[in-house]
Amino acid sequence: MRWLAGAAALCAAVLGCAPTLPALRQSAWMPSDDRRSHLPDCSDLQPPAPAGSIGTPLVPGRGRALEEPRDLGIGPVRLVWTSTVGGVRLDWVAPSITEPPKLWLLRVADLGRCVVGTWSAAESGAQVIRHVFWNEGKLEIVLLGLGAPPRQRWMVLATDGTRLWSGLEDREGRPGALVAEQVELREEADRLRLVVLDGGQTAVLELTGSQFRPRP
Repeated sequence: MRWLAGAAALCAAVLGCAPTLPALRQSAWMPSDDRRSHLPDCSDLQPPAPAGSIGTPLVPGRGRALEEPRDLGIGPVRLVWTSTVGGVRLDWVAPSITEPPKLWLLRVADLGRCVVGTWSAAESGAQVIRHVFWNEGKLEIVLLGLGAPPRQRWMVLATDGTRLWSGLEDREGRPGALVAEQVELREEADRLRLVVLDGGQTAVLELTGSQFRPRP
């Protein structure tokens, strides 16, 4: 490093320049203490929570802004998968410890992420059976199997990138589930069907708008 010191001394003696570099402003190399100024605007997610909560509402819920998935405050997290729906990039995030199963759906923005919705279930052994994109990529449909065979509970999640809802509802309009030996998503021409196999019987539900309903 002696040549650096010598060069600085020579510069000061011959050219009359300062031997030290100009100080950098703190803001030029350190992030602002106000993290809120670096978070995305999630105010367009309407209606607010608990809408978008399937199962027991989780915290943080719909509309919460954060920089990274690790800022969920739930301990270690893992990225289950990413997708693009209606031109919106989404992260599906779960705790590294997966029992009981939980999912956070996050919308990715330039400044961070917004919580679009959450899903939770009491059963252990949840697994993603299949997820498909529908209506020219404007919808993502996720089929989940819960519990242990031979007869499992099956749930369907759906998102358009701005909200998360259940693709199966009971008569009161609450998120529902099917109990069956096997459930499959089948794409047939311009139809998306949910085929239910149980006890040697077959039933078919068809996606109509945002819900799977019995085929007429």
